[in-house]
Amino acid sequence: MEVQPHWGVKTRVVIIDDHILLSELITSVVDSMKGFRVAGTAQTEGEALQLCARVQPDLVILDLVLSSTFDLTLLEKISRLCVGARVVIFSGNLTPDIIKQVLAAGTYSLISKSATLGEFRFALLAVAAGRTYFSPDVSGTIKGLVVDPSSPARPGQSKLTRREEAVLCYLAQGLSSKEIASTLGVSVYTVANHRSRLMKKTGLHRAAQLSLYAVRRGLLGFSAMPPRTR
Repeated sequence: MEVQPHWGVKTRVVIIDDHILLSELITSVVDSMKGFRVAGTAQTEGEALQLCARVQPDLVILDLVLSSTFDLTLLEKISRLCVGARVVIFSGNLTPDIIKQVLAAGTYSLISKSATLGEFRFALLAVAAGRTYFSPDVSGTIKGLVVDPSSPARPGQSKLTRREEAVLCYLAQGLSSKEIASTLGVSVYTVANHRSRLMKKTGLHRAAQLSLYAVRRGLLGFSAMPPRTR
């Protein structure tokens, strides 16, 4: 089912879930939120890709398990089709293994279907504002999957400065160098220097790797707020 898109200042949302009743309920919730508008819904991978390509949404609410099958390739295809869209994984099957795979694939927000209505609304507001969001149970699972952030750095691994941690956190949230520069009040050239030093210190070069590294350092927690800088 496709809803007539509302072209304007509202955040255009696409919902991908094979449970029609739940999809309709989510549509009702999203449409009731100020600044949001559902641009369409899809129940299958084919419908989802066609809808995303046509609508080019700002935000995608995605259940990775369609027709009882988990398929990470749909997430990757949507990310390529809608480069500027932020994807929220909304699923009742967020096992440790699935969470690990999603984190390794890139920077995506994860909300469990056991979340309350208030938390769901808060999560959408956070993601629309440019932050990454993990529900508390997902955040707890992540902490159990990764290395203790308080543990000593590995031999040869340099300690990050406060500003480098801030840049890392924003990179993990999917912000561009220009957006980070604007947020921190510095030049794009300065952000590029911080990013270069980050890659040298961590040995990581892909955005997805930096995102997972940020999670391991405890920089992306409940609502992924960036650390304060000096």
